[in-house]
Amino acid sequence: MNKEKNLFNKLKKFWNWTWNSDSILSWFVALILIYILIKFIFFPGLSFIMGTPLPLAGVESSSMDHQFIKYQTNKYELCGNSLNKENLKKLNFNEYWEFCGEWYEDKEITQDKFEKFPLKNGFSKGDIVIVWGRFTPKIGDIIIFQANKESLAPRPIVHRIVKINNENNKLTIGTKGDHNQDQLKISNLQNTLRTDETNIKEEQIIGKVIFKIPYLGWLKIFFIEIINKIL
Repeated sequence: MNKEKNLFNKLKKFWNWTWNSDSILSWFVALILIYILIKFIFFPGLSFIMGTPLPLAGVESSSMDHQFIKYQTNKYELCGNSLNKENLKKLNFNEYWEFCGEWYEDKEITQDKFEKFPLKNGFSKGDIVIVWGRFTPKIGDIIIFQANKESLAPRPIVHRIVKINNENNKLTIGTKGDHNQDQLKISNLQNTLRTDETNIKEEQIIGKVIFKIPYLGWLKIFFIEIINKIL
């Protein structure tokens, strides 16, 4: 009984020192405990609940953004259209459709259909997306998937489903980034990462995006950029 009481007191003292002490060592220990909690308890538990190995993902590109994004000095691009900074303004959905809608209409996806899609206004670089793994894919869903084997893309891709084929019980999916002019294809010489999103297999799919948290992902992006500069 005394041994158990002594152990409890030691743990209590350690806990109090870790979270209430101002020493550098206590801060270091606290960071290690937080890392262990998140890596080995929080994320595995969340993955089990959400039914996917990647329940949270940081958005690291602008391929789903519905606004003009800077790509050259004073030049901004959206769906292959460019504007000067002087003409730049924040677009609403109808204005986005004026620049990007023709591609979808050619694929029999009307503006009315698109407006009923999940996250119809897309999302931006620096957002965090919540991913659900137990779902049946349908046109308009935004999915996160592993790139094809030939691709040099370093991380999974998050784009919207624009086509579904189900022949001989084999599901294949085509996606497109809301911001992009066209789908990613290996045959496109400008696609230097050799990613193809026209023939995504079911086993490549990680999950479906069901919610976004704006801006929170910038913490991860800044950290990665700092590490890359150091290395």
